[in-house]
Parts: sequence; C-alpha cells; structure tokens
Amino acid sequence: MIHWPFNLAVSHSLANNTATVNIVVALVDNQGRVGYGEGVPRSYVTGETARGSLEALKRELAPLVLGASLEPREALGWLERRGGPELLDRCPAAACALETALLDLAGQALGQPVSALLSPTPPAMVTYSAVIPLLPSKMLPVILEQTKALGMSQVKIKVQRQGAPELVARVRQALGPEVRLRVDANGAWSAGEAVENITAMAPSRVEAVEQPVAKDDLEGLTQVTASVEPLVLADESLCNMGDARGLLERRAAGGFNLRLSKCGGPARTLALLDLAGREGLACMLGCQVGELSLLSAMGRHFAAVHPQLIYLEGSLTRFFMEKDLTSQNLTFGPGGQAPPLRGPGLGIKVDPAALKGSLAFTLSRGLSGV
Repeated sequence: MIHWPFNLAVSHSLANNTATVNIVVALVDNQGRVGYGEGVPRSYVTGETARGSLEALKRELAPLVLGASLEPREALGWLERRGGPELLDRCPAAACALETALLDLAGQALGQPVSALLSPTPPAMVTYSAVIPLLPSKMLPVILEQTKALGMSQVKIKVQRQGAPELVARVRQALGPEVRLRVDANGAWSAGEAVENITAMAPSRVEAVEQPVAKDDLEGLTQVTASVEPLVLADESLCNMGDARGLLERRAAGGFNLRLSKCGGPARTLALLDLAGREGLACMLGCQVGELSLLSAMGRHFAAVHPQLIYLEGSLTRFFMEKDLTSQNLTFGPGGQAPPLRGPGLGIKVDPAALKGSLAFTLSRGLSGV
C-alpha cells in the first residue's frame, strides 16, 4: 500500500484529496518474470478502502491466482471467470490491480504490449484532457496559464454547488474559443439545480457534464439528461454491469465515464465499453484521483486501441506528485498527446526504490503457463 502526499490538494465536491492511497501488486511467474498492477480504492466512489482492498487480495483474490496455470492469451477476463462477477463487484480496485499484473505478465511472456491483448486494433497516439480541480481563486490563473501553455484542446473543470457558470465563463475567457470544455459536478447538484446551472453555462459552450447529481439519484439523472443539451455522462453512478443496465433501462445518461479501478479492471471496463457501443452511448476513459504510473500505463494501452473513446484522462501523476513508481515519465506532452507504449507487458520498468517503505503485496508462489 502506498500513501504519498500530493504537492497540490486535488479537490472536488466529494473529497479534498491531499494524498493518494493506492495498492500495488507484484505477481511472479514460474520463469521469474514479475508483473505489476495498481488499484486506487476510493470510498466515495465504490465504498472501498485501501486496507479492505488488501484484505480482499489476501483472503479472496490471491487464492485464485497462486499456483494457477493459464495461457497468456486467456489472461484478459480470467480473474472474473475464475472468481465470478460478485467477487469483483465487492473489490474492484483489488481486482484491477491483480488483473493488470496478470496482463503485464502475459504480455511479457508473449513479447507483446498489453494493448495487443485488449484489441486487434493497432495502437495509436492518444490525446488527454487537462483537469482543473477546485482551487483557491488566487491559484486558478496559474493553472489556466499552464493549461494554455501546453496547448490543451480538451479541458475538464471541477465545479461545486455554487458559482459554476461564473467559473466556467472565466475558464472560457482565459483559454479561448477553440478549447473543448466539459464540467464535472461529482454529484453536487439536485436535478433542478443541475438543469439551472447547465443552462446558465450555455454561453460558455460546455459540451458535456459528468455526474450532475448524486450517484444514487437515477431519477434526477434521467431528468437532467432529458432536459439539457450537453452530453450527460454517468461517473459515480456507473461502476459495474449492474449499474450500466440500470442506467440503460432508464436512459438516464448519454454516456459513461469508465475508470479502470472503479470498474474492476481492464476486462470489465472493456465489457462496459462494448455494451455502451451496442446501445448507442458514448464513453470516455477517466482516471481516479492519484493514479500512479502503473494505472497510467494500463490506461494508455486501453486508450491507444479504442479510438471511439470521446475523452481521455490520465498520465497526470507528475502534475500532482514529486515521485512515481517508475523512472519513466508518462506525462503527456503538448496538446495532451502521448504515444502508445510498445514494450512487452505494460512496457514500463518499476523502480524498486520507489516501493521502499511501502507495504507491498507480492504473490510469489507464481503462475505456470505464462
């Protein structure tokens, strides 16, 4: 378990994050290869805690994997097939960490990047969004200047119950008319407040709104979706397949914000993406606050082979933290652009020194067959 402070508090209406608390799994196969995975449990999203996730790894998930034999090309979705969907529903961050480690090992065994295990589509450059958290008024100009200097074409603005239209107007004025803006309320509004605020943002040309109402207020979410012009994306309301079916039944949202850790790993995220596509809904790939390089890498692999994703978030670690798990810098470049990772497995190298002083969870009895 890693507990590292942010150099800038990352705030939104559900939490004021001053540090990241993540779990990291190291999985060793019978050839001595090591696969790494990461999960980001956030109680305000899925109800998980880091300690609870470690306990789930120890008692429920690790016994499925230790000593198991699987073909590398069967690694995607193997964990859910072995343990069942209810198990992964209970501990999605732990499942994400373990499946990512499995895919890292499988890619190494095959000499292929993880992206090749996710889709036959050739990997391509990706474009990330900037994310502007809730900030003290005096700090906003600094972040906006950095965003403008990077030439970001997509920007997400975290908003709270009061003052959202004014904040968005200020961002629009600072960044100019060409930048694509969306907002994320993290459930801050009632349905009526959401419609009022989103309507008031019309002059700023906001094209999408994430989670305008509380995660359990599906009636309110449905009302907002039917009442406003911008695309409404479900985030905290959408964690697993059961959530997705409930949203689809109501036509409660125009799209899903998929996040690898909250959804239980790459296979389950892919299943949600496929379902949304069949039902005509848009999808973006988001990230949990405080993701480190392992999840950034997995997100990169996922995004690089799924061009239908309308927005991407991730590779943000070094904007908020002084260190990372790898010496490689996965931060996106000008315009939010970043290349696919082409090495075997995740294609990154974990720095052992970065894990010193952390409570590590290593599955060392090994896998055979990969």
